[in-house]
Amino acid sequence: MQITVVNQNENTTRLSLKDVNTTVIEAVIDGLNKDANVDYARYIVDHPDLTDPMLEVKVNKGTVKEALQKATSAFAEYFAKIDE
Repeated sequence: MQITVVNQNENTTRLSLKDVNTTVIEAVIDGLNKDANVDYARYIVDHPDLTDPMLEVKVNKGTVKEALQKATSAFAEYFAKIDE
């Protein structure tokens, strides 16, 4: 998956997601939306053939980067606990 910052300001960031796995991104969004420091996280698909999907995150405390790191770490820890 290739991630590119499309728009960024003090508390909101929009990322373009090329070759995204929606199953993974939905789990990350769920983790973001459970974070008290995050106002919202949403997945945006304008047109699947013309534009890449986007992830928009708005925080009320901290940074978007910190929120993403927290959510993705929780996601990784969850799957690390699964036995084969």
